[in-house]
Amino acid sequence: MASPFPCASTELDYPLYALDFDPEDSNRLVVAGGGGATRSGVGNKITVLETASENEIRVAGEIDLSRDEDSVMSLAVGPHKGKLTYIYAGINSSPESIAKGKNEPLRAMAIEASKARSSVGTKTPEAKISELSRTSLFANPDADTYQRLLRLSGSMGAAATAMGKEPQLAVFEAAGANPNVKGVMELPREAEDLDILQTGPNQYQVAFTYKYQLHVVNVGENSDDPHLVFEMPDDHGERPVFRSIRYLSPDFILAATNLPKRSGVVLYGLRLPEPGSGDMARLAVTARIPRKISATAMAVANLSPPASPGAPLGETQFVVAVAGHDSSVSLYTLKHVPATKINLLAELYPLTTLKDVHGSANITGLAFSTFIPPKTHIRPQHLKLASISLQKTVAVHSIPLKKHVDKTRTNKKGPPRPVRYVVAMEARSPSARPLVIALTIMVLIMAVVGQSIMEMYGQGPTVLGVHRFLPSWHGTLRDFDHPPAALLEDDFIKKLAGAKQPEVGETLVMWEADHPATAVGEGDAESAKKINVDVHDEKVHGPGKTWEELGEEQKEAWKQRLQDVGAWTQGMGESVFKGILFGELAGAIGHAVGG
Repeated sequence: MASPFPCASTELDYPLYALDFDPEDSNRLVVAGGGGATRSGVGNKITVLETASENEIRVAGEIDLSRDEDSVMSLAVGPHKGKLTYIYAGINSSPESIAKGKNEPLRAMAIEASKARSSVGTKTPEAKISELSRTSLFANPDADTYQRLLRLSGSMGAAATAMGKEPQLAVFEAAGANPNVKGVMELPREAEDLDILQTGPNQYQVAFTYKYQLHVVNVGENSDDPHLVFEMPDDHGERPVFRSIRYLSPDFILAATNLPKRSGVVLYGLRLPEPGSGDMARLAVTARIPRKISATAMAVANLSPPASPGAPLGETQFVVAVAGHDSSVSLYTLKHVPATKINLLAELYPLTTLKDVHGSANITGLAFSTFIPPKTHIRPQHLKLASISLQKTVAVHSIPLKKHVDKTRTNKKGPPRPVRYVVAMEARSPSARPLVIALTIMVLIMAVVGQSIMEMYGQGPTVLGVHRFLPSWHGTLRDFDHPPAALLEDDFIKKLAGAKQPEVGETLVMWEADHPATAVGEGDAESAKKINVDVHDEKVHGPGKTWEELGEEQKEAWKQRLQDVGAWTQGMGESVFKGILFGELAGAIGHAVGG
């Protein structure tokens, strides 16, 4: 299936583990990875890519890292300072250095673009990448410890370890070339994911998860200890586990969780408690990805970011991307609605699903470009979504945006609301069609079963004709006050009965009446007799007998007479005679009545 959005892709010469967009330049994407400290021939690298075109990705610069050290496992692009753009990466030192007790995983690097960037228009500029410093973030790391998680918010960063015996989380100040470690916390378990958000001029909050729990810790002027704010409820021993989290605002955090046995992914929008309140987070919005996948990564973009860190978040739309283990990317939109007393999250709706983004390769990372609404609304605007894989591929989808003006204020004298942007493609609310179809099928099945039972018992009109498919004993299920359907469905017997149908409480009788005089043959008295089926009237037909009340000779005589006129065959069985009375039959041995 073709992608609904323009897509550019390229292949590098090393496996990719980390990526991030330049927060101040949506056309610049930085990716990293490598073969690790091996002699496999696959190098460790950081590559700067330019994505100015919707259909092309170009390599703007690259740095070859030591093959004696580990590959780049985490990456974040920091702020600009003059001509430099700072990069912070997680790279373990060489095994020899680690064996001596020295590991400096946090690397600070800088990208310096050449003058061609501003003078040559669409030509890809050359970007020079250089290493600035190395920092030991964690206390007493063992040989297996590496820096798997790294996130930045403004000038503050957070990183967490993996594989080590003592899981740790470190907070550092991203002060240009020389990061300054602010503190290191020991964790009871290895963090599955983390995120950091600036909540004020000198205040930050870090959120991290492991398995079923979400914790937050405040860092800055009002620091505190980590505290649990949400725990997945236990549903008979099976509950979702956290895979990825991203801050939406100081009030909300979005989490992607995996259901047991790869049975799906659930997105949770959680309302965070007030700092210091001791309350737990509450569920604000949720959605389930209706496919059998497990999430491997998640990214979130705000299309109307606040003017400054910690400023109130107005009405805006978030775009959410979730990568599945099947190389798919599920896209959702989410609405933030400000209010006087309490802000709301609403309409977490599916947008589209990008399938086989990297063929059969697992997606190792997702990142959205930072969208800064333009001051003039002339050119078409796009939000870029980048994804990487272990198979060395990079894909960038350009999601078209459109202008949106919120509904006019009730107070006409107030200033007009500013123009904001939303995704051009309309998200769809979850459809109830599958449920309606399933319920309709169930109702139809129940109606067919009910009609079949009614026909078996002779209640109501014949619609399905189930007697044709039932064994001969099914006639015993009928009420003797009603004629058997099989008898009336027979073409010949139906002609005998004519248009007469018994009412409730009436019974049919089969009797022998005289032919009109013109039909009587010479010397053939019996041929002047005719078999009729009618509603029983004792004054006209005399008293009748049920089939069981007839003697064997009488039964055989009736069978022979009906067989002669083509109204009964041996294969029909005697059950078709139940529920009907029989009158006198001429020529029978004994009489059907009073014999």
